[in-house]
Amino acid sequence: MEFSFEAKVVLKLEHKKGMSTSKHVATDFNLEVSKNLSKSQYLDSEDLPNSAGSKVLSNVLIQGLVGNIHMAHEKGFRDSAEHLRWIISELERGFVAVTNVESSTFK
Repeated sequence: MEFSFEAKVVLKLEHKKGMSTSKHVATDFNLEVSKNLSKSQYLDSEDLPNSAGSKVLSNVLIQGLVGNIHMAHEKGFRDSAEHLRWIISELERGFVAVTNVESSTFK
């Protein structure tokens, strides 16, 4: 049997005229489960990831990063080691930021 999981991530930013960078406003994310799998194994009653779904969501995002690192290296965009260090740095920066976790809907 072949099946798939899809992570959907939407990064919301705000840009003000004259500013050199944009401000991170929100990150919306969720997990899509193959039709041939039982959604209830991975999503709760509100279609949000449950414990197993959270693990799968992390794995999908990690494998996406791994693929992007390899592709960027092959195309000469960025050295793999430098790219990985940047990702780790961004993860660390994200964990020290004040966050507000709440349900959201995709538009």
